[in-house]
Amino acid sequence: MSGKFLIVGLGNPGREYAQTRHNVGFWVIDELARRHNLTNFTSERKALTVSGRIKGQSVILAKPQTYMNLSGESVRALVDYYKIDIADIIVAYDDLDLPFGTLRLRNNGGHGGQNGVRNIILHLGTKDFSRVRFGIGRPPGKMKARDYVLQKFHGDDEITAKQVTETAANAVELWLQEGIGLAMSRYNGDVNGNGTSGKNDEPSVKEQLELAQRAHELNPNDPKPLQQIAKLQKKMRNLDEAARAHLTLAEVYRNQGKIKQMLSEWEVAAKVRPALIDVREELAITYEEQDNGKRAVQTWLSLADYHEAQDEMDNALAATEEAIRINPEHPKAVEYLAKFQKKVAP
Repeated sequence: MSGKFLIVGLGNPGREYAQTRHNVGFWVIDELARRHNLTNFTSERKALTVSGRIKGQSVILAKPQTYMNLSGESVRALVDYYKIDIADIIVAYDDLDLPFGTLRLRNNGGHGGQNGVRNIILHLGTKDFSRVRFGIGRPPGKMKARDYVLQKFHGDDEITAKQVTETAANAVELWLQEGIGLAMSRYNGDVNGNGTSGKNDEPSVKEQLELAQRAHELNPNDPKPLQQIAKLQKKMRNLDEAARAHLTLAEVYRNQGKIKQMLSEWEVAAKVRPALIDVREELAITYEEQDNGKRAVQTWLSLADYHEAQDEMDNALAATEEAIRINPEHPKAVEYLAKFQKKVAP
């Protein structure tokens, strides 16, 4: 035998399928390739493949291009050409019978209704190859399984799917180092720590942030990844980045016509980073345009407080004068006006 390991991810070729539930096997291959700088995929034996080393082992990463139901044709051709031992094959694929967010590794077994695995068993003539089962759950209501697996992930589900992909790649790496037994004991379970993998395998805050950032890149108009990014940046005390995430989220809401949510994100960004003067001024102006004089005055007076703390009395007076313009009888604004006029007097 060749001593090579064959790592196969199942999916369908074509951009229209790239982000669907049925293509998570491809995702695992792409994640392994990204981590280990294996980028030069070539077309051979009805698959896109790349060879290299992962964790000290010689590997072939493969994404069959036969469409899911004929995956076995490519796997068999690769096994024969490279003389791969059956014990050195692992296949990653979506599994309807596992709850979404769950991962299961096995060293053999049936196809469980997964047509790609069914075809691999048919062509190899054995069930004794390892597999990484990526739980996607059952379709809701009366939706057909075929329609469900060809849907894309959205929102929080997209973030969770990326987390499972990361964990699946971790599991394959451990399989290469220590074998399927240890990989099963460590990674079988819920990626959030509810299975046998345990809480020690939860993604770190940094890993969660990377997943949220990728989810945002995949769908820039989805608010949920940005909400997660802002939350995690604050947790890491990256306040400038957190404020930037809130401002980006505000722009998303603006484009969606959700002005109330946009204003809320501006408010949060200003609280995180009070020095965002332009944002606070725009916030006050927008409140006034919406005939919300009370909030406009509060925003101008808050800005006056900030300028006073920075010993910028001219700016504090200017902000107060805006508040007085909107409500000449506002008690606090009247008080501030007298105070700042005295402080800037020659």
